[in-house]
Amino acid sequence: MDDRALEILRTFLARRGLDTTTERVVTEDLDRVSLYTIGNILVIFSQKDKGLMDRDIRNYVKFANDNGYTNGVIIVGLAKPSENVLKVIKSLVKEKVQFFWSWHLQTDWTQSRHYIPHRIVKEDEKTALINKYKLTNPTYQFPSIDSQDYPVKVIGAIPGDLIEVTRPSPVAGESLQYRICVEDVNVV
Repeated sequence: MDDRALEILRTFLARRGLDTTTERVVTEDLDRVSLYTIGNILVIFSQKDKGLMDRDIRNYVKFANDNGYTNGVIIVGLAKPSENVLKVIKSLVKEKVQFFWSWHLQTDWTQSRHYIPHRIVKEDEKTALINKYKLTNPTYQFPSIDSQDYPVKVIGAIPGDLIEVTRPSPVAGESLQYRICVEDVNVV
């Protein structure tokens, strides 16, 4: 299962233009995990079948920081995260901590005909859009998208990023919509 998930993660990171060189990391510091680096990003596969606890997430992030893995951490769990774990992950998303449920990494869902393309808008494009629509507080004037939505994690967006969503339209062929990435849409 790790091999297929690593392949999918490499594909996502390659689309972001990042290094995809993969190496196994050996440590005695963490229990029931498989560790890898993809480029400069630490990937942690939890082998805990009952699900992760919030302390596990904090231990993983502490391990990453203590060992110089500061370019991002991807945690892959065997089970869906609990609400408490999800809150912890969302609080760490600005530190480039992402969580994927292993089932979501068995197929490249971005290749499905039902997948709606997302991309992070460049800073100059963001400024142009803000000026075009005369926005005074874009964080609250753009609709929001949660930092843990699958397409947001795939492109590597963090809170504050503006996301362009390309939806099919029967009239125009495609319709561009914009969303501001937020830590948690339930808090905005």
